[in-house]
Amino acid sequence: MSVNKKLLVEAENFLRQCRYLGPVVEEHGACEIDLSGRDPFDTLISSIIAQQLSVKAANTIESRVRKVAGKKYKSNKLLSIPHQTLRECGLSNRKAEYILGIAQAVNDKFLDFNTLAELDDRDVIQQLVKLRGVGQWTAEMLMIFSLGRTDIFSSQDIGLQRGMKSLFGKKASSLPAMEKLAERWRPYRSVASWYLWKIVD
Repeated sequence: MSVNKKLLVEAENFLRQCRYLGPVVEEHGACEIDLSGRDPFDTLISSIIAQQLSVKAANTIESRVRKVAGKKYKSNKLLSIPHQTLRECGLSNRKAEYILGIAQAVNDKFLDFNTLAELDDRDVIQQLVKLRGVGQWTAEMLMIFSLGRTDIFSSQDIGLQRGMKSLFGKKASSLPAMEKLAERWRPYRSVASWYLWKIVD
C-alpha cells in the first residue's frame, strides 16, 4: 500500500468515528484526494481561473485556456500568449494579469515551489499571498491539492460552508464557529473537506 493510500485509509477510519461526518464517509467511500500532489504551478493557475466562479463556468473557461496554453500549464508557454488571447478565453482582465504575473514570478525565481514545499502551512500562505491574485483560499487549495497537506480547513470556501451548514445547521452560523467545529477532524481536515464537498456536489 502506498504512503498516500495508507494515510487516506487512516484518515477515513478516524473520520468514521465522528457522528456528524461518519455517515458521509460511509456513503461516499474512499477519499479521492491525491496527496502525492498535482503540479503546483498547474494547480495555482487553475485556482486563479476558478476564483468566484461556479464549477461549470470555471471548467468552461479553463478548457479554452488549456486549448491555447497546452494540456499542462507551463510558465514560458503562458508568457508567450498575448493578454488579449487570454481575455478571449473568458478570463477577466484582472485574472489574465494575475496569471501572467504568476508565470513571470516563476520564471524570475521569485516563486520556487520546491522551497515552498519545505515550509510549514502558515509560511506557505505568507509566501503565496505576496503574489497578486493569490489570497488565503487560493493558497489553501494549493496546499491541499499540490503540497499534500492533510490538515487544511478553508473556511472561506463556499462549498465547505454549505457542507458545514448541512451537517451542523445553526451551529455553523459563522466562520469562527465553523473553524471551531472543524477542530474535531484534526489532523485530517483536508480529507474531511473532501467529504464536505461531496455533500454539496
